[in-house]
Amino acid sequence: MVELDKLQQMWASDAGFDDTELSKEALNVPNLHAKYVAILSTVKLNLRKEQSDYAKLRRFKWRYYRGELSEKELKELGWEQYLGAKPLKNEMEEQLEGDFDLIKKKDKVVYYETVVNFLEYVVRSINSRGWDIKNAIEWHKFTNGVM
Repeated sequence: MVELDKLQQMWASDAGFDDTELSKEALNVPNLHAKYVAILSTVKLNLRKEQSDYAKLRRFKWRYYRGELSEKELKELGWEQYLGAKPLKNEMEEQLEGDFDLIKKKDKVVYYETVVNFLEYVVRSINSRGWDIKNAIEWHKFTNGVM
C-alpha cells in the first residue's frame, strides 16, 4: 500500500526549487512530472481495485444477511451462517453500514481516494511550475534593474 505520509515527505522535498539555479529547475520539471504521474497512475489502479473489491464484498454481505449464501460459499469466505433475523429492505442499509468487514474495506477506498487527491494536486502544482520559474526569473530581472 502506498503510504501517504511518505508521499507527502517526498513532495515536501521535491516541491521547493533553488532560486539561483532556475534553468536546472526548469529542466527538472518533466522528470518530476513523470515521477508523480507514474505514482498517480498506480494509485488510481489500486483505488479501482479496492472499489471493485468493496462492491463485491458488499454484494456478498447483502446475500449473507438475507441468508442466501450456500454452504459452499460460506466455507470459501470463512463465514459462519448468519443466525440473526433477516433484515427488512429498509434495515439492510444500516446493517451493511455497520458491518466490520465493509467498514475496513471502505476505509481502504477512502484512503486511496485521499492519496489520489493529493497526487492530483501535486501534478497540478508541477504543471504550473514553469509559470513559477518564469515569475522568479522576471523578479530577478526586476530586482537587478534589467527591466
